[in-house]
Amino acid sequence: MIAETNDGREIHGDKIVLCIPPQLATGIVFSPLLPQAFDQLLPTVQTWMAGSIKFTLEYNQPFWRKEGYSGMLYSHAGIIIEMYDHTNFEENKFGFTGFLNSGASGYSTEVRKEFVLKQLVDLLGPDASFPTSYFDKVWTDEYILSGSQIIHRPHQNNGHPSLQQSYMNGRLFFAATETAVEFSGYMEGAVIAAKRMSEKLI
Repeated sequence: MIAETNDGREIHGDKIVLCIPPQLATGIVFSPLLPQAFDQLLPTVQTWMAGSIKFTLEYNQPFWRKEGYSGMLYSHAGIIIEMYDHTNFEENKFGFTGFLNSGASGYSTEVRKEFVLKQLVDLLGPDASFPTSYFDKVWTDEYILSGSQIIHRPHQNNGHPSLQQSYMNGRLFFAATETAVEFSGYMEGAVIAAKRMSEKLI
């Protein structure tokens, strides 16, 4: 099989395993063509993180722990809707990670940070005002949008039987987390899909 990149490079192999979200595979030109029913299925497989805004904050010290707070947060009121203590195992890096209200995608990163810090100061006190770093990622970016998702419900068509099959005479496979029949869309689903694929290839 031959995979040709946008810049004209050719990659040769006996088999191809696609580990990108299935709806992004609609941007690939296949030759020979995929079965029509499967080709129509691909854009309807929801990319689970699409629409999410993930954020992370880092601090010099875990000040919230000293005050007896776990760092876990669920909210229907502020910009942060879900948050967890993201301190590493070695306990030399401290911070939070979680998700922002998807409606905040229209704000700039600076405005999102301003609202995040305001919410944390209200909940945890003034020490929350001074993170060493702030990052966020709007997952509905140009890559997701280019797929023009046709989505009606969460996890739509994740784990679909057609995603378990091979194509092009057993030489093309799909193995993203959205293909997993259990925990599709999550890290567990990615592991399940990878194990399934390794068994098929071996």
